[in-house]
Amino acid sequence: MKPMKKLLILLFTFSISSVWSQKADKIVQNYLQKLGGKKLEQVHSILQKGTMTMNGMDFPMENYQDTSGKMYSKINMMGQEIVAFAFDGQKGYQFNNFNYEDIPDSLANKYREKAKNLFGHFYKYKERGGHLKYLGKQKFDGIDAESIQISFDKPIEGDVKTLVAYFNPETGLLLGIKTEKDNHIVIVRPTDYKEFDGILFPVKTTVELDGNLFQTIKLDSIQINPPTPDPKIFEKPKK
Repeated sequence: MKPMKKLLILLFTFSISSVWSQKADKIVQNYLQKLGGKKLEQVHSILQKGTMTMNGMDFPMENYQDTSGKMYSKINMMGQEIVAFAFDGQKGYQFNNFNYEDIPDSLANKYREKAKNLFGHFYKYKERGGHLKYLGKQKFDGIDAESIQISFDKPIEGDVKTLVAYFNPETGLLLGIKTEKDNHIVIVRPTDYKEFDGILFPVKTTVELDGNLFQTIKLDSIQINPPTPDPKIFEKPKK
């Protein structure tokens, strides 16, 4: 192949790739505008309360996270309140097999970044090393959804670096996210969007594992920029 022909092919490929990247970004920016636009930048912490359902059992829950890197999750099991997870931005602990374990220092940075990410993978994705690729229209739950692949330079959860998201072309809102984790196909579906202080949140989220319902979370309330939590919640309980 002649050098000039190769150059033309490369330029054409780059041009098409650039167009699809711009289309994907336009869909994402429209989605973020639907959530709240510039109001999202005024949010520095979120407190959510609701119910988590697993294996047919309901557990009242409370989740907190803020842009300083703090987060915690509390659940109520048979009348007993348990802090399932807490991270103060530097260190933390988790409840595992009826014991409290320290979060390894090697994972601290990942948890810190996860806590700061209040509005999902697409919020300020470029700052977090994210790249978009438009995949065209694909069926998702019977809807001809706009599908977008988002890839990150570094793993965001476990070894996950790439996810595929589906957006409703009529509402502009996120329908679901599909990824592969530990050789399992995980699909997260956020639904029932409601407004809290001018910002849209999905108050129901289901998690599907290899085609089977794994977890459902239903939120009763969402408080934006709540009071700072008691520092004691970030102290690992004694055995």
